[in-house]
Amino acid sequence: MDYRLTHQTRSLRSIEEAVCVTIGANRTGRVMSEDQSQKNMESASSARADLLLEWLERSRTGDTLAMGAIYDHFKSSLYGLAFRYTRNHAVAEDLLQDIFVKVFSNLHTLDNDNTFVGWLYRVAVNTCLSHLRTHKRVFQKEVPFEKVEEYMTQKSSHRPEDMMNKTLDDAIQGLSPRLKSVFMLHDIQGFKHGEIAQIMDCSVGTSKSQLFKARMKIRKLLEKKQML
Repeated sequence: MDYRLTHQTRSLRSIEEAVCVTIGANRTGRVMSEDQSQKNMESASSARADLLLEWLERSRTGDTLAMGAIYDHFKSSLYGLAFRYTRNHAVAEDLLQDIFVKVFSNLHTLDNDNTFVGWLYRVAVNTCLSHLRTHKRVFQKEVPFEKVEEYMTQKSSHRPEDMMNKTLDDAIQGLSPRLKSVFMLHDIQGFKHGEIAQIMDCSVGTSKSQLFKARMKIRKLLEKKQML
């Protein structure tokens, strides 16, 4: 089943309107007070949470528009997560589809919809780790010959920050699966240690410890490459 469905116009418009208030200005462009801006940010967050709960409830009834809305909302971050595990665009795309098939097939097993995001990422991480264990090899990003020619003709235009990003990405790829998972969930996806503990089925202390180890390994590699 392909969940690449059309956007749900009303729902997405609601998200856009909710997000707009986080810039700290009202509809007339006047700057809001800090308290008012904070209240609006909380209101926007609450509106997004309510909308997600509505999508989940409708998805359980087989509403494909609601499923499509959930897919569209999370696909970018989950694809990025899968790609950092595999370094292969085609494999990451397949894993993305596997993740959502598992999520929608097992949505009825979720007891508390408020825990959906953490549950979703737990399914995603477990799917990626299972794939790596099954194939037992390191996937490299596939580069078509045309891209190689493009690189050779534009090599002089590469910026230092691009080199830094590639080196950092290589350093992340060199981490063990669990260290990589904690690092990506915390420093890239923005989850807190309590949430990561639930996703990874570990203690908060273990999450903090593994994040520290991951950062130290990355720092050592960057120092070795003279990027720090």
